[in-house]
Amino acid sequence: MGLFQKWTKAEILKYCPLPFAVCRIITDGEQKAAGLKIEYGNAAMQPYEQDLAKWQELLYPAACLSQEVSRRIYLENMEKLVVLTAFFLEKNVCGVLLRDYTAFVDDLVKSVSAQEIGVFYYRTDTDVMIADRSMQELFGCKNHYDGLLSAFAMKTIDEAYVDLLRVQLQDFPETVRSINVNLKTKSGRFVRFSLNADEDPSETLAIGYLEDISNAPTFAELSERDSLTGLFHGVSAKERIDKMIDDCYEQSRIDALILLDLDGFSLVNHAKGHDGGDEMLKKTAEILKNNFKGKDIIARPGGDQFLIYVSDLNDKRAALQICRTLNRLLTQTIPGNEGEEPIRITASIGVGFAIDNGGNYEKLYRNVEAAMKETKAGGKNGYTLA
Repeated sequence: MGLFQKWTKAEILKYCPLPFAVCRIITDGEQKAAGLKIEYGNAAMQPYEQDLAKWQELLYPAACLSQEVSRRIYLENMEKLVVLTAFFLEKNVCGVLLRDYTAFVDDLVKSVSAQEIGVFYYRTDTDVMIADRSMQELFGCKNHYDGLLSAFAMKTIDEAYVDLLRVQLQDFPETVRSINVNLKTKSGRFVRFSLNADEDPSETLAIGYLEDISNAPTFAELSERDSLTGLFHGVSAKERIDKMIDDCYEQSRIDALILLDLDGFSLVNHAKGHDGGDEMLKKTAEILKNNFKGKDIIARPGGDQFLIYVSDLNDKRAALQICRTLNRLLTQTIPGNEGEEPIRITASIGVGFAIDNGGNYEKLYRNVEAAMKETKAGGKNGYTLA
């Protein structure tokens, strides 16, 4: 925002095309905002001045702590979506710039209004989701949501599936460039959720869709499977593992949970795009399917993580041997782009036994996840026992 800091008051009022104002924050001496005074603003800011007066706490870090603030705000009285940016000018004074996204939202909605499935656009920089008419009708949502999870998932998706969607989104778009997951809505319908980032990492606009699959012949099976790999997703795996842990205690079995994370996966996404990343995930899933059979549960909780629940082992040493085998099978080298080094893919693994880790899935998973992170911190490409 250096340009605005260099401009004079007269230049800002004359040339700035966006709503702009200089605001002074009145403090109470306890690092809190007690009031706001608009020193001056251009004509484009005048319709927003009433709202500015309510944002004193929001502007405090910019004016008094020299911290730039960027926040998306929906103005209900004006039915507008704006992105507010505030930056330090001098002690207790900040510049405030507004960018109106309303026309942008309207144009996107119109451009896809004829789609038969629910299409949405998701801005990764502002966490705003924009839905077309079909999606609004299918899933009862507004034309945009300020916060994909908080405003959409919590209102639309069945509570048991919200964490599944949250896990899928936590690495998007930095390391995971595409998401495909089947979810259940609060109304009892099943939907396929897909979200794809642009090939250009600097592009912040992702496109996705929601498709109602309730009437598909295999909707029950689809709802419990990760649509990219065909493995169980985290929610359906938990349901099955919880039951197997109960059986493990009753039958005095040795059961183990193995959680693995692919080392180097983000490099594949960067070099090969999200299509290359998807191929890596599918290849990993095939390796696991070919090496675990019968009652073993294989799942992809999200991102580049996979879990395997192995039941009725001969002894605890067998689980550790499985981890060593997985480290060997999952170690591979991917050719880099022209002029770049090859990419080495390995696996960081955590493993724990059901009878040693609390007797329920949540505690077992938490302990095994901590062991997996310990492997990663200790140099990767190995395993740690929880």
